[in-house]
Amino acid sequence: MKNRLTRNLRYKIIALILAVFTWLAINNVEDPVYTREFSDVPVTEINGEELTDANMAYSYVDGNTVSFRVKGKTSIVNSLTKDDFSAVADLSKLSVTGAVMVDVSCPDYPSLEITPVGSSTMVKIAIEELEEKSFNVSVVTNGSVSEDKYVATGTATPNLITVSGPKSQVDRIKEAVVYINVSGADDLDQVTSTADIALLDSSGDQLDTSSLTLSQSSVDVSVPIYNTKTVPVELDFTGTPADGYTVVSEEYEPKEVTIAGPEEALEKIDSIKLDDIDISGRNKSIEENITTELTSALPEGIVLTNSDTAISAAVDIEKIEEQSIDVTIDDIEVEDGDSSLSYSVASEDDSTDKVSVTLSGASSIVEDITAGELSPTVNVNGYGEGTYSLPVNLTLPDGVTQTNTVNVKVTIKAK
Repeated sequence: MKNRLTRNLRYKIIALILAVFTWLAINNVEDPVYTREFSDVPVTEINGEELTDANMAYSYVDGNTVSFRVKGKTSIVNSLTKDDFSAVADLSKLSVTGAVMVDVSCPDYPSLEITPVGSSTMVKIAIEELEEKSFNVSVVTNGSVSEDKYVATGTATPNLITVSGPKSQVDRIKEAVVYINVSGADDLDQVTSTADIALLDSSGDQLDTSSLTLSQSSVDVSVPIYNTKTVPVELDFTGTPADGYTVVSEEYEPKEVTIAGPEEALEKIDSIKLDDIDISGRNKSIEENITTELTSALPEGIVLTNSDTAISAAVDIEKIEEQSIDVTIDDIEVEDGDSSLSYSVASEDDSTDKVSVTLSGASSIVEDITAGELSPTVNVNGYGEGTYSLPVNLTLPDGVTQTNTVNVKVTIKAK
């Protein structure tokens, strides 16, 4: 056996060496070395408690991702994803300029060669005062429901969150919101969901929360879906204006509004009664917007489908003035006469062909009245032959009165 093993030993050793080199050559041809670049790999920081314990906060100046190259076997390198790498920034090694190196490794393949792309495995950290604020969480709905449905204000549980982080970042926060879609909710009483919290700045843009700590990142949301109903609005005007003044018109709009709420609550509402508007002693026109009163007049649980709805009320009050108008005798018509009699009308002293009437009312009305609009008449019902002094009757606009009595002489004869 010894002779067999040692026979041609030199050739056997040479064959073994050739076999090893052949295996290495084949292996490199089948699975060669390959270099691949990875970018935007997120950085995890450690040892940041020393800063937070000192009531300080940190944030990344130019982002918290790094880029690097990985060199290794093609089969291995091509199978890797960003999740296979660990990029760690040790904040205890933070330089005076705020820079810290990022240690990048691949735990599953520690033998891989990892090299930075430029200075991309270094991140810049800004240190500033730690700020903490609380924000109410508002529910923002999107999507739509049918016209006879109303999406009420949603509620978040909990509705208050605490945000802490660098002061410059926290001070940019204007509000905390959650978004929920209500499309297709026509047959539901409410839409419920769990939604992530978004932090918005004063422009309504969503903020990056990577350097912030939220007491919780999501909340439970409930949005009621109500039925709607259109009901009349009742508003009365009471009292009388100051002496020497009169009401020309009273008006309010709209006369009806659309409300929403649970079905059992809507069925109990036939109208909305607003408090009367008292015009007692007023000597000027009134214009009022009573949005607040309209809202407070709604029963509990009932809302306006248009929260901006305002009842606008107007009372036109004017000073009372007197106006004298001459009425021509020939324009005075005889009423209720007998066809067998003839009638002639003249002034009582036969000295003029006209009579003067004095009217009292709102200045804008009496100033524009003409004699032709008054339709003057004298009623002769029940009078026989003879001469009589009878009053002139006038047709007056609303709010206008005649302050003097005007008589004319009527002579009645048989035909």
